Amino acid sequence: MLAALGEVGDDASAELMAISERLRTMGEETNPERRRGFPEEAEGLKQRLAAVYAAAPTIRDAMERGLKLLNGVKGHPDSFGPLHRLLESQAYRLAHWRIASSDINYRRFFDVNSLAGLRVEKTDIFHRSHETVFRHVREGRIDGLRIDHIDGLADPLGYARALQAAVGPGFYVVVEKILEPGEKLRPWPVAGTTGYDVLNQLDGILVDKEKQAKVRRIYEWASGFDEPYGFQLRAAKAEILEISFASELEVLTADLKEVADSDRRTRDFSVNAIRRALIEIIARFPTYRSYLPPELEDAEIEAEDVRLIEGAVAKAKRWSGLPDRSVHDFAQNVLLGRVETAGPGRPDPRTVLRFRRRFQQLTGPVMAKSLEDTLFYRYALLLGLNEVGGDPGEYGIDAEHFHALQAARARDWPNAMITTATHDTKRGEDARTRLLALSEMPDAWARAWDLWRSTAGPHLATIDDEPAPDANDQWMFFQGILGAWPLELLEKDESAAIEDFRNRLIAYGEKAMREGKRRSSWVNVDEAYEGAVKRLFEAIIAPGSDFLRELRPFAQRLAHLGMLASLSRTVLKCTLPGLPDTYQGTEFWDFSFVDPDNRRPVDYPALERALEEGRPAGELIGTWWDGRVKQAVLAKLLAERAERPGFYADADYRALPAEGAKAAHVLAFQRADGAGDGEDLVVAVPRLVSKLLPEGKVWSGEGFAGTSLDLGAGTRWRDLVTGETRAGGRADCGELFRHLPFAILRRQA
Repeated sequence: MLAALGEVGDDASAELMAISERLRTMGEETNPERRRGFPEEAEGLKQRLAAVYAAAPTIRDAMERGLKLLNGVKGHPDSFGPLHRLLESQAYRLAHWRIASSDINYRRFFDVNSLAGLRVEKTDIFHRSHETVFRHVREGRIDGLRIDHIDGLADPLGYARALQAAVGPGFYVVVEKILEPGEKLRPWPVAGTTGYDVLNQLDGILVDKEKQAKVRRIYEWASGFDEPYGFQLRAAKAEILEISFASELEVLTADLKEVADSDRRTRDFSVNAIRRALIEIIARFPTYRSYLPPELEDAEIEAEDVRLIEGAVAKAKRWSGLPDRSVHDFAQNVLLGRVETAGPGRPDPRTVLRFRRRFQQLTGPVMAKSLEDTLFYRYALLLGLNEVGGDPGEYGIDAEHFHALQAARARDWPNAMITTATHDTKRGEDARTRLLALSEMPDAWARAWDLWRSTAGPHLATIDDEPAPDANDQWMFFQGILGAWPLELLEKDESAAIEDFRNRLIAYGEKAMREGKRRSSWVNVDEAYEGAVKRLFEAIIAPGSDFLRELRPFAQRLAHLGMLASLSRTVLKCTLPGLPDTYQGTEFWDFSFVDPDNRRPVDYPALERALEEGRPAGELIGTWWDGRVKQAVLAKLLAERAERPGFYADADYRALPAEGAKAAHVLAFQRADGAGDGEDLVVAVPRLVSKLLPEGKVWSGEGFAGTSLDLGAGTRWRDLVTGETRAGGRADCGELFRHLPFAILRRQA
């Protein structure tokens, strides 16, 4: 093409030749200082080239002919050779999308290939990538920062310190940190977590642990799944590590092999043995990650990190399939800095640190993708427990443990967030309380499952002589439907509501199947299986269907119990140590599925109108289905917090034990700021009320008569929601819960 242009002999062709020559010389430049200016210069050259193309028809025609030839001719394979050579000479590699998980060599956000990670541990990158945020902080536009997925960083502690230094001491910063059971937030310079830990505590206290064995037997009978939860989690982690994070695993393996090759005692560890050992260790890593220091010299490793790594390695060795398990010990020694890096013939300390960093940045994403985005759609014992930050294997918590956790929060993290729903939660907060209520009634649940089989069974397809969806997916979808059952359909069929619910359910089902990766996946879609699920939903979520008619009474009962539990949880969220967080639109009932369903537009005018009416909760509970009672309770308690911010920031937490036959069904605590001003707070909520509620009543405290709380002799109290006052001493819970399923009492001076 350039030869043809030489015949034109005008200014445009001369300009094009000049541009081409400059690009050639830029490609040969080796001076780093001059190369730093190339990106800006290249933009200018592109603009000049575009101007030549637009101004010179002859050049434009020549370019188009050249591009046509370069693109090749269909049916003539050899004609694509020039295009291939051009692509191979680029700074990137053009490749089939399916190899991304195994061949990508840059750090990603989980397994999202289009989101490359920034090395914010480097000071210049940290400040440049945060310029806009820091400007808004300086201008007073931002009151606090929520740090998403801090475990993905190379040095979370270093980042937290740099961030706090940049925004100023005391600026409110919380981190999205998933704490596994028994794990504590490290003493970072932050106000605490974003609240997933408390979310699961609030849900856990609503689970009837005593009936766990019966629920498990029903699940195993109905689904055919009998593998322990821990076994399934380890299997999912190994699967995800070898498929979705294959490239990260290969890089990690290469780093450890490089360290091994530098020592005669470890040089014979094969790549395969190292890879297998790393898979086994990561699969048994009990938390999202460890927090080893980013340097080797004069860096003390915390005892908790030693315990985590040594524990994971010990378990991996015990169950390993490798004949020589000393490779596990070698990986442990490298992680914990127990290899000598000084002197000739020793591993490069930079490689050791790189391996440590990459290991820690890999265990978290593997846990998240394996648990939240895989196992939560496979293991469906009690779906309400399959929540971000949760551990379904724990199956709830008891009252003693709950109180101990809240007392520790008041002492250690009094300003951490308390959340019950976020953009990432797996279902709406009020859908969860419905499903948690199932733990109280396994017998009724089993009978409802029989109704599912009789009404949904005729609409199942058969694929390879097996029902589609299979029994485990049916168990999961059944719970999903019960949790999200629209309020408009609790009493009767309504065509518009049915159509909307069916469409939402189909979208949820598709995501659940692909995330679970049992019968379909995002990479390998099983159209036949997904089609069978869609046809099932179309048949049962339809006007006049047997399913809606037969299951409606059970859905009504579950919705009622879920409503009562949701009010209890709303009260706890606003009164426990910490700062309550309300996700968009959840002031009313929230029965959404996982995203994108939980990101639908919010009817803010409706929320505003209900708030302006200002009707008390006692009047609204009789029409609880419209959601206003939840909003009224939330608004009242937030106003109370705004009136006394110092009290809620400083008050301690003490369990207040109930006495009487129904003591196990009352959760109560007292908060006092220690200033001696007498403005204590007592909070009491009912729990596990399925057998305590009289038939046909929205709410009654009759079942709690004879069970009492000691409010202290000689004191007086005012209920913050009802406005009623009462004397201290022993207070009967039947009387405390007479109007509403909770009591929030403020001590009068």
